[in-house]
Amino acid sequence: MSVVPMQKVRLSVYGPDVNQTLSIIQKAGAIEFTPTDASELIEPSLDFPHADLHPRVLHAVQFLRPYVPKKGLWQSLREGTRTELTEKELLQKKANMDVVYPLVEDFERLQVEFAEVNEKLRQLEEQHALLKVWLSLPIRLADFKTEKTKTLLLERKNQAVDTPLDTLVSEAMVEAQIDFCTTVIGVDHLALTVPHDVAVESVLNALDLEVVTPPVGKETPEVEFAAVSEQLAKAKGELALLHDQAEHFAHTHIEQLQITGEILSWLKERSEVIAEAAATEYTVMFDGWLNQNKRAVIEAEIEEQGLAAVFSELELTEGEEPPVEIENGAMIKPFEAVTRLYGMPGHTDLDPTPFLAGFFFLFFGLSLTDVGYGLFLMIVSAIVITLFKVSDATKVFAKLLFFVGLATVLVGALFAGYLGINPELLPESLKAIQKFDPIGNPLPVFYLALSLGVFQVMVGMLLKIYSEYKNGRLVSGIIEQGPWFFTFCMAIFALLTSIGYVAVWPMVTIVNLIYVGVAMVAISGFYRGEGGFFSKIMSSAARLYDSIGYFSDILSYSRLLALGLATTALAFAVNLIAGMVVGTPYVGYILAGIILLIGHLFNLAVNTLGAFIHSARLQFVEFFGKFVMGTGREFSPLSRTEKHIVVKED
Repeated sequence: MSVVPMQKVRLSVYGPDVNQTLSIIQKAGAIEFTPTDASELIEPSLDFPHADLHPRVLHAVQFLRPYVPKKGLWQSLREGTRTELTEKELLQKKANMDVVYPLVEDFERLQVEFAEVNEKLRQLEEQHALLKVWLSLPIRLADFKTEKTKTLLLERKNQAVDTPLDTLVSEAMVEAQIDFCTTVIGVDHLALTVPHDVAVESVLNALDLEVVTPPVGKETPEVEFAAVSEQLAKAKGELALLHDQAEHFAHTHIEQLQITGEILSWLKERSEVIAEAAATEYTVMFDGWLNQNKRAVIEAEIEEQGLAAVFSELELTEGEEPPVEIENGAMIKPFEAVTRLYGMPGHTDLDPTPFLAGFFFLFFGLSLTDVGYGLFLMIVSAIVITLFKVSDATKVFAKLLFFVGLATVLVGALFAGYLGINPELLPESLKAIQKFDPIGNPLPVFYLALSLGVFQVMVGMLLKIYSEYKNGRLVSGIIEQGPWFFTFCMAIFALLTSIGYVAVWPMVTIVNLIYVGVAMVAISGFYRGEGGFFSKIMSSAARLYDSIGYFSDILSYSRLLALGLATTALAFAVNLIAGMVVGTPYVGYILAGIILLIGHLFNLAVNTLGAFIHSARLQFVEFFGKFVMGTGREFSPLSRTEKHIVVKED
């Protein structure tokens, strides 16, 4: 098809019908709303039911996700990860939203218990670690402060000091003439008992010692350690029980919470659209860009449901450009992925997808050139499409892989590429299909690649003329591209005549026509140049200099030969290495099998990626540049983001 026609519209809706009308539009994904420019009107009243429930449900889903029972990869692909609902079931879920409140409240109570137990566990672990350090201290914690003494727990900060901590402290206390008693706990830990009215902090600071806050409790660290260990084990048991409850809660309710969260997200998006609308006493007005291909469907649905809503067209402001969306048929749609990688065309440009599809198909095949690899891509893609429940985007990409796999099979048969097997060892039936030998005689492949490059560049010229014609600038398109197209045609005639393939005109005539074409290029540059005579001369010279660009563009297609050779050579090398180890006693066949499997999978992965990247690059640089002049902003309509739900027709 083409670039979808967009229309700037104002949708006027009777107040009570707003939510139902927006629901129809959201289902169709047909309008990208913009802030309504109506300063003389009032702001509409917002009505987002269950607004407080939405963030709570999303938080519950996020918290419970790790507790959802794990499915195997195959089961996940076969069964899918989203819940299938009909429109009728969806309406029932929306009507019964109140039943989710008790679930969320139960979850929040569970989360509070989690927080309390985790905090208790953290405190116990800190206490446990502290008591473990001072486990051998014989003094009761309650006796750290008495009427006459106080006990300080000391820890050495600088553990690189060789002097024993006991000696260090004792010498300092003696020097300060302070009565003391020390209890050695470890190399860097010491209990110091001094008179309760003596200040020893300055002495300890000079020794670079830290006074540790004593553990909580009354008994000796050994007794308290046993008690805390028991409490810690109990707290861990409580936490394990809460994890079990969370797993049960997730298993039982996660699906309902996900569905509710999805529905509430849709409602929230609608409320955000309403917030940017304008209103009168009875009507709410929305501005936006309408996909005209879906207008009839929306209007029919609005009429069927008896809603009061009407579209009116708006004039574009100066410099305003509509968003861009592209739509194509089933065979071409998979190739939209290539176009979207580049970015949307300008709103006045052609959709390049239908024109690149054939080239990308062929170029990918020329880059991979192996029947075995192509069959592998086709089989994997067919499995994904037919057996797996995956997103629509994944299925579309799988179809693209299926198509390029088919291209690889077709081209691979012409190149006798069968997993790197020597063509001489192939059956006669397969040899008869072979038309190219990229290893033994690469020049024909090189000429083929350049010929395809010339053809695609010329197609780009014609598309530029057609694009200008659609925009009412046919003469401009012909003047810009016509001389180059004529020159290319004459150059092809000259080549075919020189090799004796055609004999329509004498070579002298064709050469003279080439000169005419070059002169037309120069004249077109002069004609289109702006400014004075000298500027027009420079414009004419620049047009002639474009020939260098065309030449480099065509040479870029030689990468197709290089990529095809790389695939074939690497596949042959894998087979060669496997053949060298197959004679190893006992394990030869096993080693050869491993080498073949890993080697060919590696070759397939690397060269499939290379084929995709370079085939796409030829479209983006050498092809799109000829007729795609702008980069449009992608259409972003109000739509259902089906992350956890798949909505089926009733």
